[in-house]
Amino acid sequence: NFADVLHDFDAVRGTEGSKNELTIAHLLNMLPAMLPRHFSIASSPSTPKDISTTNPAMFGVELCVAVVKEKTPLGRTYDGICSSFLGRLKPRFGDNGVESCVKLWIRPGSFDKLPRSFTHASVDKFQTPVLYVGAGTGVAPLRALFRERESLRSRQLTIANDGVESNRSNMEIDYEADQIMLMGFRKENADFLYHEEWLTAQKNSNHVRLMTAFSQDQHYKIYVQKILQNADDGSFIVNHILEKNGAVYIAGGAKMARAVKDQVIESLSAVLEGGEIEAKKLLKKLHKIGMFRVEAWS
Repeated sequence: NFADVLHDFDAVRGTEGSKNELTIAHLLNMLPAMLPRHFSIASSPSTPKDISTTNPAMFGVELCVAVVKEKTPLGRTYDGICSSFLGRLKPRFGDNGVESCVKLWIRPGSFDKLPRSFTHASVDKFQTPVLYVGAGTGVAPLRALFRERESLRSRQLTIANDGVESNRSNMEIDYEADQIMLMGFRKENADFLYHEEWLTAQKNSNHVRLMTAFSQDQHYKIYVQKILQNADDGSFIVNHILEKNGAVYIAGGAKMARAVKDQVIESLSAVLEGGEIEAKKLLKKLHKIGMFRVEAWS
């Protein structure tokens, strides 16, 4: 970065007091404007917990931000500008009693066609199962989608229990999972984000399935794409997409996202007559209708 260059190469700064001296004014004129930081929302406006108690028309927005504190190649420590700023904010009010203020805007994300319909034969089963694949803070947008669908399910059950649901007597409870979370982290006891929430959801609902990959908890590395490849004796992803017409949402680092997409293509190629070409065409079609989406960053 610019600070490292100025620190390590004195000649760039010029001679103090001379015409070629690099002043702060000159430096600021040369530096590019700081780019805005984009974060995925990790909450749902339909979840009661996220709705304002004082104004039901308002809702809270949760972010999942990793505070950056790294070292340069030369060994100097640096902090992430935006993540450190967010990490220093006081909840709700600052030390001086003044409300902490953050300027932000909301823009559409990659997952704009979340399946919301329920089956006609079951009280609380979604018509379309969704596989969420994320690693690290990539679980943020997936948590938002997961919570949105669970809020819809809770509302559906409330209506059914109140007897408003028509033909309820003909409905059955289907315990097949329609919310499948596949998440990757380095260590289970160090950075398993929202772990209590995921474990509770799986314990309390037969519709939720949780799969995890902790890359550094054993002497060999395990990543989400490997778990995906071996799930249900290797048949999971094919059954999910081809048999159950399920959606697949991937979020996280670009390298992980590419590896997961490649694994999906490989699994589909093995069973489709057209092989890899047909598998890629299928994913392209699913992307257009919102059934296969990726939100990745480097």
